[in-house]
Amino acid sequence: MADIYTPEWYAEVRDAMNARIATMSELPTGEILIKVEIVGDGVSPYVAAAAERHFLVKIEDGRCAWYREVEGDDPALTLNYRFRGSATTFDEIAAGLQDPINAALQGAITVRGDMRFLMRQAEQVKVLLEAYATGVQTSWPKGRPPYAPTEQEQVRA
Repeated sequence: MADIYTPEWYAEVRDAMNARIATMSELPTGEILIKVEIVGDGVSPYVAAAAERHFLVKIEDGRCAWYREVEGDDPALTLNYRFRGSATTFDEIAAGLQDPINAALQGAITVRGDMRFLMRQAEQVKVLLEAYATGVQTSWPKGRPPYAPTEQEQVRA
């Protein structure tokens, strides 16, 4: 069981994605480069408030070639998709507490890229997201969501 957001965890997520994709037919050909931007929200202990963690996922002929953390933006990269959301949202997805499709539909995660292609590949996208959300056993060394409400949230309640 790998700790969340470590190289070992990314490798396990990649392997889970590929194991699920192996049973599918009619996968898209070519290369797809996806960037995931996780924004610190002051709640998740895995990304400091106002900080960001960035990840690249490379899909080749429908299979995940690699999934790794990177520093900031690289203007030389041509991204097909960019997913951006709060650390708590991504943590909850990884913990299986939040559906990633619903998170995107409700605006908790913004998606930039060719939505028509994404919709045509809905089955593959669902398989990839499920691998992220429930495909691996994850260790949470700084605590697992749901997180305790912040003081501000307690005052509002």
